[in-house]
Amino acid sequence: MSMSTDLKLLVLNLPDPPFHSVEREYAGGFGVSKRLRLGPLTRPVLNLFMPYLAAVAEDVGCEYSIIDAQALGLSSEKTVQKVEEFDPDVAVSMVSLPSLYFDKKVLSDVKSGLPNATVVACGSVCNVMPEEVLRECGIDLAMRDYFPYVNGLRNLLLGFKTSEGGSLKRLPGFSYVEGSEVRSNPAEESGRDFTDYVPKYDALPLKRYQHFIDLAGESHLFAPLLGSRGCPSRCFYCPYVVGFGAEAVFEDPRKVVDQIEYLRLCLGVEGFLFRNQSFGLNRKWAERVCSDIVKRGLDVSWFCESRADHTTEDLLPLMVRSGCKRIHYGVETGDSRLITTVKPGVRMETVRRAFDVARKFGVWRQAHIILGLSDEDCGSLKRTHDFLLELDPDSVSVNFATPYPGTALYREALDKDLLLTHDWGRYSSFNVVLKADGLTSDELYSMARKIYDHTLAQRMARLLGDSPGRGLASRAKLLAKYYVPKLAQERLGLASPA
Repeated sequence: MSMSTDLKLLVLNLPDPPFHSVEREYAGGFGVSKRLRLGPLTRPVLNLFMPYLAAVAEDVGCEYSIIDAQALGLSSEKTVQKVEEFDPDVAVSMVSLPSLYFDKKVLSDVKSGLPNATVVACGSVCNVMPEEVLRECGIDLAMRDYFPYVNGLRNLLLGFKTSEGGSLKRLPGFSYVEGSEVRSNPAEESGRDFTDYVPKYDALPLKRYQHFIDLAGESHLFAPLLGSRGCPSRCFYCPYVVGFGAEAVFEDPRKVVDQIEYLRLCLGVEGFLFRNQSFGLNRKWAERVCSDIVKRGLDVSWFCESRADHTTEDLLPLMVRSGCKRIHYGVETGDSRLITTVKPGVRMETVRRAFDVARKFGVWRQAHIILGLSDEDCGSLKRTHDFLLELDPDSVSVNFATPYPGTALYREALDKDLLLTHDWGRYSSFNVVLKADGLTSDELYSMARKIYDHTLAQRMARLLGDSPGRGLASRAKLLAKYYVPKLAQERLGLASPA
C-alpha cells in the first residue's frame, strides 16, 4: 500500500454484471439484482455513496474523480481501463451481495493493473462478512461503516495524509488480510456522520439516471436525497439496521431543501427520491421539509418510501403541496398472522387506510410485498394476492424473503436449516433462497407471476374503463409509458430472477 501527501482518490461505482441490473444501495446496502435477457431495460438510480464520498474528499483536501460505470454503460474491461487512466492512489467501491463475485473480480483486475494502489470495498456486505469480501481477491481493505460511509473514508484519507501510526491496517472500522487470516479492527464509538457533509453531485452524469412516472403520466428525472439514515423499527426480516443503523439520524430540514434548491436551479434536476427508510418517521421533520419547499416556491416532484402508519391524512396534503407524487409502501403481506412478525405495530386496516388516503390525494401508491417467509403457506399466499387486489395499487414490487446476513431472519434460517443455498449471487431479492413450510419454490414463483399479472390487468382495466372525458391524455400517457411496456416485459420474460 502506497503512502502519499498528494493523494488521488477514485470513487468507483462498479459496472453491472453482464445481462444483470444491480442497485447496490437498495436492500439496506446489500443490493438487489435482476437478470436481463436483452440488456438494460432501465437506467440506474444514482447511488448516494458517490456524492457523499466526493464531499469527504473535498473536505480533506484530496484530489478525486468519480467514475459511474453503471450510468456510463461501461463493461468491466472498459471500467478497468478508465481506472488505470486516472491512476489513483486509492480506489473505493461499493460492493453488493448478489454481485459480490463479479465485483470482487473487477476490483481484482483493478489491483492487477495498479499494484501500488489501495483498493477499498464498502457496503453492508463488508459490515457483516468482511472475510467473504477480502478472501482470494485483490481488495486491500473492507470498510465497515454505515451508509454512505463518510466516517470510514475520512479515517482512511487522514490515515494516508499523516505519518502518525504508520500503517493503514490500524485504522478503526477496517478489515484486512494478514497472512492467511482476515483481521478486523474495532470501530470507533463516535465520528463524523453524513449530516457533516453536503453531497457533491456536480461531477455525476445526472442526465443518465432513472426517471419516475406519476399519475398524470409525466416522467421525472430524479436524484436521491438522504434526509435521514437509520431505522428503529427493527423488523424481523429487514436489512436496514445492518446497513444504515438502528438509530435514526436526521439531516437539518433547511439543508435538505438547500440541496433540492441547488439541484433544481443550478443542475436542472426536477425530481427527487427521499432515501429515508420511512419519510414520515419523524413527523415534525417531514412537516418542516415540506413547508420549506412550499415556502421557497420550488417547482419539484418527488417520491419516498414510508410505513403505512407514517403518512397520515393530515400530513399527506402538505406532502402533495410540496410535490409528492408517489409513495412506496412496505405492505409485505396480506396475512393478518404474518404481519405481526413482518411489520410490528401495523395492522391490515392501517394499510387499507393509507392506500385509500393516498388515492384520495392523487398519489401513486406502490405496494412492496414479501413472499416465502418461513411461516408462509398456501392460505397466506392467497390472502396476500386478494389483499393486493383490494388495495388496487398503481404498481407492485414482489420480493422473495431473503435472509440477509446480520438480520434476525438470517439467524433463524441458520438455526432451523432453512437456507436453500449459500450462493450469494442468488440473494438478489428476486430468487427463492429460503425454505417455506409446505411450499415449493415453483409455487412461490407462480404466485409472484399471478400477482404481477392480476394487479397489472386490474390497473389497465380501470384506466381503459374510466369515463372517456376524464383525464384521457393522462391515462393514454400512463398506458403508453408504463403499463403497456410493463405488460410486455412480464409477458416476454425480459427480466427474471438473477
